Amino acid sequence: MELPLRVLFGNLLMIFGVGLASAEEFEGVKYGFEEGSGVITAERLGAYRLRLGFEPSSGSQRVLRVDLPESGPKTWPIADVRVVDMDGDPLAVRRPGIEWGKLTIPLASGIGGIVVEALEPEGGWPVRTSARDRLIEDQASGASVRISAWPGGRDAALSFRFDDSGPSHLDLVDPLLREHGFRGTFMVNPGPDEPGSRRRSAFQERLDDWKALAGRGDHELANHTAHHRGAGSDEEMDAEIGLAAEIIRQVAPHQRGIMALNLGGGTTWTTTQTLRYYLEKHRQFDISGSLGMDDVYGGRIEAFRRHLETHLERGLWARVHYHGIGEGEGASEANFRAALAIAAEHWDRIWNAGMAEIHAYQTARDGARLTLLESGVEGMEFRVETSTNPDLYKVPLEIEGRFPAERQFVKVETSEGDEIASSMVSKENTRILRFEIPPVTASYRLAYRP
Repeated sequence: MELPLRVLFGNLLMIFGVGLASAEEFEGVKYGFEEGSGVITAERLGAYRLRLGFEPSSGSQRVLRVDLPESGPKTWPIADVRVVDMDGDPLAVRRPGIEWGKLTIPLASGIGGIVVEALEPEGGWPVRTSARDRLIEDQASGASVRISAWPGGRDAALSFRFDDSGPSHLDLVDPLLREHGFRGTFMVNPGPDEPGSRRRSAFQERLDDWKALAGRGDHELANHTAHHRGAGSDEEMDAEIGLAAEIIRQVAPHQRGIMALNLGGGTTWTTTQTLRYYLEKHRQFDISGSLGMDDVYGGRIEAFRRHLETHLERGLWARVHYHGIGEGEGASEANFRAALAIAAEHWDRIWNAGMAEIHAYQTARDGARLTLLESGVEGMEFRVETSTNPDLYKVPLEIEGRFPAERQFVKVETSEGDEIASSMVSKENTRILRFEIPPVTASYRLAYRP
C-alpha cells in the first residue's frame, strides 16, 4: 500500500521520540509502536476522533503508544478519551496516573486499526463564559454588578496539597497550617490492610487522628485512591477510587459535594472506560498540574515565590503539593515554613481553601452569566444563570456591586423579596458591595436611592 511521505517520515520521527510532523488535523498527536513494528496511517474521522491503521500482525503482540495534546490549541478533552477497535468494541488502555493523555494500547493479533475518540458528556462539554458575561454595567444609574473572580475580592486562589496520608501530616503539617491560619488538602490512601500483603495502611493506623482532623472542618480530605497501587482492570480501578471515596465520606461526612481525585504518580491504570466514567460515578474531579515542593527538585522556595507571584498577576489558582515533611521526608520543615511565610506576605490578596472548595467556586463562576432585567434610578434587577449541579458545586458565588458617589445603597433581595445579608467595603476610594448567593439560576434586585 502506497503511503504519503509525511506519514512515513512522521511515524519514524515519533518512534525515535522527536515528534510527529503531519497534517494539521494530527498536529500535537504523537503515535508509534512501543513494541513491534509496522507502518501506521492516520485518518481524522471528526472532532476528537482519530483512526490509526496498520497491517494486522500474525505473530507476537504489538503495543501502540499514543500521546494526546493536553495543552495548547489542539488540546483533547483527556478525561473523555477511550479507544475502540474497528467494530467499536472498547479496548483496554494503560495510562500513567498523572499523565492520562499518554495511552499505551496492547494490540491482539489480527487487529488492523483502532479509533481514538473522545465521548462528549451528556449535555455537552462545559462552555466557559467570559469575564464580560459575568459583568453588568447599568447605564441608567451608573451602578454595576459582577461575579467576583475570587471570594473577598482576592486576586488569586492558593491550595496546599499533601499526598499519601503520612504521619507527618498529622504531627507537623496540621499544627503548622493552623498556626499560620492556612487550610490544606490531604490526599489520603484510606484503604484497609489487605490479606496476604505486607503493606500497612498509614491512614487506618491513625484513623482516630484523621477523624479528629476532619471533624474540625478547616482542612479537606481528598481521594488519592485506596492503596496507591494503580489497577489492572475496570473492576480494580472502580474499587480503588470508589472505596477511597466511601471511606473519606464516612470520616468527613460534611464533605458532601465534589471531591478531588489524584490517581498518584508512579501508578499505572488499565481500563476500557473513560476517566469521566469514574469521576461522575463517584462524584470526583481530577486534579493535576501543581508545583512539586519536595527538596529533590531544588530551589523550591524561589520556585514557589515565582509561582505565587505569577498567579497573583494573572488572577489564577496557584497549586502546590508536598509529600512527607520533616527529617528524612520529601521536604524539610524549613522548606515548608518558608513557603508558609511567603504565602502570608500576600494574605490579603489570596484566597486559601481546600481544593474541592476552590474548584467548585471556579467551575460555578466560569459557567455563570449575568443578565440585566430592569434598571432605573432606584435600583436594578438582574438574573444569574448557572450551569453546574448545585448538589455537587455547593460553594456560594460572591457578587460585587459598585455605585457612583451620588447613589446610596439600600438593600439586596431575591425576586421573592427576601433580603440578603451584605457588606460594604472601601477599596481604592471605591465603595464595593459584597454578598453571597447560592450557585443556582435565580433573579435578584439591588435597591438604592439618589
